[in-house]
Amino acid sequence: MRLFLDTCSLNRLWDDQTQVRVHLEAESVIYILDAAKAGRDELVSSDYLLAEILDNPDVARRADVMALLQPAILNIAAHSEIEKRAHDLEGWNIRHFDALHVAAAEAASCDYLLTTDDKFLRRATRALGRFTSKS
Repeated sequence: MRLFLDTCSLNRLWDDQTQVRVHLEAESVIYILDAAKAGRDELVSSDYLLAEILDNPDVARRADVMALLQPAILNIAAHSEIEKRAHDLEGWNIRHFDALHVAAAEAASCDYLLTTDDKFLRRATRALGRFTSKS
């Protein structure tokens, strides 16, 4: 499977693990990253994902999150067509970076875009009608 993890899911590893849902989501992210390292799944990144990660003022966290993308087999470069698609998605009240992630995942023919952001998931579901949550 070809997968795109958004910034929220990558940062889940540093969230409060005493919450059951957060802990389970973090474990899922670790499992997915391990599968990508082992070659069972394909991890995709993008210039937009890297830019959002680099926006984090915490230098150590930035480095740690960037390291999680090591197994990525493909990085989608910034491109005007992706930005146009993202602009269309923003019309559905999807945040700028989230819209860029959807557009980049589509450009990479990803099977799934994974997020831990409920608001993003709801809005993307309305916009695209094809995302599902299995919470």
